[in-house]
Amino acid sequence: MSDLLDRVRKLLALAGSPNVHEATAAAAKAQALIDAHRLQALLDAEDAAAQVEVVERVLERARRLRRWKSVLAAGLAEVNGCLAYTREDGKHVEVVVVGPASELDTLQALYDGLVPRLQWLSADHGGKQDKRWHDDFRVGAAATLVERLAAASKQDRASVDATALAVVEPALQVRRDAVQDYAERELHLKRGRGIRVDLDAYERGLAAGEEVDL
Repeated sequence: MSDLLDRVRKLLALAGSPNVHEATAAAAKAQALIDAHRLQALLDAEDAAAQVEVVERVLERARRLRRWKSVLAAGLAEVNGCLAYTREDGKHVEVVVVGPASELDTLQALYDGLVPRLQWLSADHGGKQDKRWHDDFRVGAAATLVERLAAASKQDRASVDATALAVVEPALQVRRDAVQDYAERELHLKRGRGIRVDLDAYERGLAAGEEVDL
């Protein structure tokens, strides 16, 4: 697992400049690497469909958590069979991810790698717009990027041969069910409030996310 995490971090570090195209291409490669590792681990397991340990991890803690970070965390979590939610902790807000223990380190690396790139992307497109505009732009960009990562991940799974899929798909469903059971038993989450956004900023963010090369 440490080797996988090192490789994911190195991939994301390759896009160290404020070039969101390079960064997102690196994120797509990192996600493909994570998917391949997960697939092989399930194929190598004696009982791939065995129950897994579900744990929680705080991805970020801040006095004021930007909404686009919640969107990014929730999307990345879903792509990787996890769940993300926000909670207040005194004067702070935390974005928390729930999932199999084996998934959380790589999920953290993906999140940490994409946050600054989305900040740079809105700086490139927003000029002297105010903070609210940039936040709403990043909501749209984050939504598009995680949607594209999810589509690429789904396509990768579709390329796996039928024999492997017969092992992997039930195992992945067991993991998803375990996360959902944990959430229902331990968290009792309420439906979040809808996000109001500046439509121009949001739509420009959606478009910018589509333009990024994966």
